[in-house]
Amino acid sequence: MNDKEGNRNARFLWRCYGCKKQYTVRVGTILEDSPIPLKHWAFVMWMGCAGKKGVSAKQIERQIQVSYKTALYMLHRVRFGMIETGGRKLIGTVEVDETYVGGKARRGDRHNPDKPRKLRGGHDKAPVIAAVSRTVGDKVGKVRTRVVANVTGANLASVMQELVHPSAVVVTDELSAYKKIGENFARHEAIAHRENRYARTAPDGLRVHTNTAEGFFSLLKRAIIGTYHHVSREHLHRYATHQEYLYNTRDGTDGERLARLIRMCDGKRLTRRAYALPA
Repeated sequence: MNDKEGNRNARFLWRCYGCKKQYTVRVGTILEDSPIPLKHWAFVMWMGCAGKKGVSAKQIERQIQVSYKTALYMLHRVRFGMIETGGRKLIGTVEVDETYVGGKARRGDRHNPDKPRKLRGGHDKAPVIAAVSRTVGDKVGKVRTRVVANVTGANLASVMQELVHPSAVVVTDELSAYKKIGENFARHEAIAHRENRYARTAPDGLRVHTNTAEGFFSLLKRAIIGTYHHVSREHLHRYATHQEYLYNTRDGTDGERLARLIRMCDGKRLTRRAYALPA
């Protein structure tokens, strides 16, 4: 909003000609009601887009001289902005797989031999389901992720129906729950990992494997191990969304990813109620 002399308002306020209320460029975005300077927000967005495995809140804390809580909240807002809204369902050949995110199984405490050994597999870990469309020609494949409470047939069916188009060719492992769910799609192929088989060729030439999904999981887990070191189950879906965004924009430059993120932040606001809810 300019004064009568044409000078810009010192607080960078604008006024709506319709409702006559004042507002700033932050209104209606993830930056709304934030007292943090815009230059810091731009830096955090850039760092979130430039690192293949993300950026930690501790690094942001050191580089822009804010508290750890502020840095973490800024990154969670940026990750909220990375959520794909109204995205199309995946088509073509789509791999669906699940993984478990959490600590490694360890033996009992040497100082306390009676302490039970932690179980392996999915015990006390958070399941993440990913649906990945394969790259075809110059068309880059996309990934969609969901964090679920547990891996059941109902949860798998709900996620797959939400993320995968019925015309898709679905490739999974030999988990029995997939067999019934696969009937809802044009075609379903499975690879038997229990038989130490990780790839095969169908009679029509289709490569049956889940290596693309496993590759995405490796990036997600490497980001958690190497960059974040530990993430809470409560906010795991935001870290998965971050890696999902980086994977889906891997064919662009850092600047293109940043520009796309800024456009996606319009119309989004991370309220206190939605802060800890799965996206």
